[in-house]
Amino acid sequence: MSQWTDRPLRTASLVFFDLETTALRPDRGGRICEMAVVDPQGVRFDWCSDEAPPRDDVVAAQLPRLLNHLEVGIVVGHNLEFDFRFLTYEAERLGCGGLDLRFADTLGLARALLNAPDDYQLGTLLGHFDAAPDEELHTAVGDALATRALFWRLVETGGLETPTDANVRRLQWGAG
Repeated sequence: MSQWTDRPLRTASLVFFDLETTALRPDRGGRICEMAVVDPQGVRFDWCSDEAPPRDDVVAAQLPRLLNHLEVGIVVGHNLEFDFRFLTYEAERLGCGGLDLRFADTLGLARALLNAPDDYQLGTLLGHFDAAPDEELHTAVGDALATRALFWRLVETGGLETPTDANVRRLQWGAG
């Protein structure tokens, strides 16, 4: 096993990530309109478009900044399949570089660890733990902060100790 998979989660470099979009599918005109990354100390990156839909040149300028923040640690998000679909689509469409990162998805963890109802939305899962969000949900910063809170509650509930326990996987696209 590699060093990053064996280290304790409490000492791992974790970044919590969320995107907001103008629609559900990037291939049908949906665009990224908000991006946020938080770490244990707080907000590292926060961008929200001033225009609807956001201009391509503005998004293209922000994507490399976002990717730099994501590559510094294990990315944790809620329903990352959705966010990564937009991120990779927009990055390829706008000519941004590739990415190689490690990630954990709280949606998958919650499904594996909780005997919850069919609703695995972020707010519902926080309610399962009697945890209130720090910020308004359905904003990139609010959802990234909520994901951070949910992740640590899932870690505690599941007795997760390492990135392997948290089902950390690798995403590579357009990289070398």
